[in-house]
Amino acid sequence: TRIARRLVRAALCRWSKMFKRVIVTAVPGNHGENRKNGRLFTTPGDNDDVAIFEAVCEILSANPDAYGHVEFFLPEDETSVTLELVGHRVGFAHGHIAGGSGGPQQKIRNWWKDQAFCNTLIGSAKILVTGHYHHFSVIEYDMDKMHIQCPAMDGGSDWWKDKTGEHSRPGTLTFVLDHAGYRDIEII
Repeated sequence: TRIARRLVRAALCRWSKMFKRVIVTAVPGNHGENRKNGRLFTTPGDNDDVAIFEAVCEILSANPDAYGHVEFFLPEDETSVTLELVGHRVGFAHGHIAGGSGGPQQKIRNWWKDQAFCNTLIGSAKILVTGHYHHFSVIEYDMDKMHIQCPAMDGGSDWWKDKTGEHSRPGTLTFVLDHAGYRDIEII
């Protein structure tokens, strides 16, 4: 947790000097859950994945002259975040909440359709960004909906290889989103 917090803080301190506006979000994942006997025993908001970003938010907010343009959008007890970014509604979820049957893309698609059916905010997103499944993929469902699955940074997951037979290339996914849509998807 300490290393992650320091890396996030260092990255945001650097990026804050490069951009007029920096938007930061994070969502709770299964690895950040507080568990007892293997089960979540608190609320989704009590999650170390988000707590890292909450701590960095508190650190940076102590210096509004230097970091007042860094905005944090963190969930309270929700498992997803949806933001309006340059005219696009973008949803972020870890992916472990999808459950169900089928492969990762099918699980996420079914979960997202259920969210849309129930008129949730993330169900109205045009772009959905998820993690959890360790591999990179982009699926455009039509001209109006797209799912971006981020790779893991774990250097290769034996768990994922044992489960699926697949190897996932590690890295951090980046892309540019402007009024025309997404472009320049890259794994660094």
